Amino acid sequence: MNVLINQSYAPQRVTGQQRYAREIADRLASTSSFDGLRPEGLWASSTLWVWAWVQCVLPLLARGTTVLSLTSRAPFWRRRHVLVVHDLFVLTNPRWFSRRYVWTHAPLLRAQIRSAAAVVAVSGPTADALRPLRHDTVEVAPNAPSEVFRDRPDLPDDHALRRLGVQAGSYFLAVGSRDPRKNLARLARAYGLLDEEERRRSPLVVVGAAASIYRSEELVWPEGTIDAGYVTDDDLRQLYRHSRAVVLVSLAEGFGLPLVEAAAAGARSLLVSDLPIFHWICAGAARYVDPLSSDDIAAGLRLEVAKPHEEEVNLERFDWDASAAVVREVCGRVHRAGRA
Repeated sequence: MNVLINQSYAPQRVTGQQRYAREIADRLASTSSFDGLRPEGLWASSTLWVWAWVQCVLPLLARGTTVLSLTSRAPFWRRRHVLVVHDLFVLTNPRWFSRRYVWTHAPLLRAQIRSAAAVVAVSGPTADALRPLRHDTVEVAPNAPSEVFRDRPDLPDDHALRRLGVQAGSYFLAVGSRDPRKNLARLARAYGLLDEEERRRSPLVVVGAAASIYRSEELVWPEGTIDAGYVTDDDLRQLYRHSRAVVLVSLAEGFGLPLVEAAAAGARSLLVSDLPIFHWICAGAARYVDPLSSDDIAAGLRLEVAKPHEEEVNLERFDWDASAAVVREVCGRVHRAGRA
């Protein structure tokens, strides 16, 4: 077997999809059955050139074999193709994205799902959403915490806190891109409902950067908010570990990678939206709030100060090696069928 891994994600900044792709690809490429193909030179010089490589060059280089795409940067139409789907939001909630992104990526995702020989989902709820679009089995290979986020109490890990001027155990931490789906405007309003003294004792640290694919929204952060922007993985591990609570009040998620990262890093508590995907990940190991109610989110923040919800997420379910094994088995099945 010789499956080609579409590594068009290589030039991108590492966020959720790219982290998934790198972790799975590293495990698959360590065997002789998988090779990686990535755009180089001019082809890697811009987003437009990378997409041209995916649609024109990759299919030529991969003639006669199976392609594995681990992110949404995948061929428009290909039969011998294993596609990993992280979410369907460009189809189900186009209002969250820029008009150009919807025009290009909604038909692209539909075609990818219809043409691929097999589809893998990153969570049970995402697989459930995919099944009406497919008439075959959708396997699940979930995200997992990367090794860099594992709890390392033996290492000095307070320089990120000192840089931001916060004390261990005092601050709320929100992690995610500046995407309407992350519900940051409502989180800002909820945090603003805390009085000045509450916000002084419990700052809100916001980690994440904006991206052009999303519709812009006006965010007015109350006093007490620290906008940290994009941070390194090591800084993020420190921030997870020493937070009062990690807050993820998204309107929807394909997975919710910060939750397992935070749990691995030793986060004290999780305050999350009452969504099926978060129940699938956390079960009873989180405090749930209504993401559509600023009052309910504010009440959850106050409860985290008074009595943190200190239960541990079962991380045994989330393992990169196990997920890579699922992807490997699906690729083998598709490749054997293609050769036959």
